[in-house]
Amino acid sequence: MMTSKKNRIILIDDSPAEPILLGSAIDKSGRSILLESFDDSVYAVKELVRRSKEDKDLMPNLILLDLNMPGYSGIEVLKKLRKDKVCCFTPIIVMTSSSLDSDVVEAIREGAKCVIVKPTGHKKYIEVVQKTFDFWFETAKCIGNEC
Repeated sequence: MMTSKKNRIILIDDSPAEPILLGSAIDKSGRSILLESFDDSVYAVKELVRRSKEDKDLMPNLILLDLNMPGYSGIEVLKKLRKDKVCCFTPIIVMTSSSLDSDVVEAIREGAKCVIVKPTGHKKYIEVVQKTFDFWFETAKCIGNEC
């Protein structure tokens, strides 16, 4: 549980609307959260692995990951980050439009802490993100730089 320093979230999602929606949810939350967004999953993995070795202060407390992206899929991102000795401790939440049980099972199997189906509608999206923040930043007990 971290409350004394600014929380850092990395969003990996190729949709140009997603950082705007998430930024709006962060603003409405009143929380001190720094959002960094990557629309290129290959670059995101390279950058996170680099930070894990060279610049741990820039590692996120939480990663929000889409499943369906060009470059590396969300599943490939999970597999690659779980192999890194630092990244493997960062909680990754998959936020996807897919509600297929097979996608959920595979994401959890590959290391996602949970899967959230992206809600439709701005109000519901804000509500789901707020509940996610409540859990990960106030309730969850985490190791190292995570949560």
